[in-house]
Amino acid sequence: MTDLAKRLLAARASGDYSPDFLVGALDLPQALDLQLAVLQEHTDAGKTVGGWKVGLTSEASRIRLGADERPFGFVLADRILASGDTVDSSVVQGLSVETEMCFTVGADISKTDVTPDEIFGYISGVAAGFELNEVRPGSVRPDFYAMVTDCLTNWGIVAGTGVTPASAAELSATEITMERNGETVFSGVSSDFVDDHAVSLCRLVEQLARHGQTLRAGEKVITGAFARFPAEPGDRWRANYSGIGDVDITII
Repeated sequence: MTDLAKRLLAARASGDYSPDFLVGALDLPQALDLQLAVLQEHTDAGKTVGGWKVGLTSEASRIRLGADERPFGFVLADRILASGDTVDSSVVQGLSVETEMCFTVGADISKTDVTPDEIFGYISGVAAGFELNEVRPGSVRPDFYAMVTDCLTNWGIVAGTGVTPASAAELSATEITMERNGETVFSGVSSDFVDDHAVSLCRLVEQLARHGQTLRAGEKVITGAFARFPAEPGDRWRANYSGIGDVDITII
């Protein structure tokens, strides 16, 4: 473990998820390696990986960063919830909810140069999903790479039952409607907000391989947000994805 990783883990143990020594000090490979050091601490404590998120899956986000990259973020298995579950907001700081498509990996992907035409051969399902994000405390406002070390603010995900994945073109044409307490707060089409999902999955496989990781059977993958809203106790969030299904979560 590098000295920087030891310093980050010590800072996190004290409750500082964005220590000042990270800001302006990292590039993406370093940030991802530090995120994996955080993951290693979780696995050493008995946790397991349940899946991954793909970041920067919209052109607008990549333009803001000035780089054609797709950083990953790990999702712990005990933070993968089923549609209809509840979330205790007292254990998630600054909770927000995003609509995201959620894929289930059906077979280990050892091939690092898998193509968009091949990727769905490894995917057993696609479901309506939510990402649950947390604003964790830090001594300074994180820059993008510092956020990568903190798993791109991920707290967990929620997955509906899902269906066998259709073509990438049909997924891009999916219409998403999001409701808060029965009131529609968002509606849109996948392609207006995020990249082709097959391409995003392939880029994730490539990025994970650069850091000694692979997608494994049973893991969940989310591929970018259509909308994001702050959540409060008493909220019930529901989303419908045309041709795929529903997902809902209640905040207590």
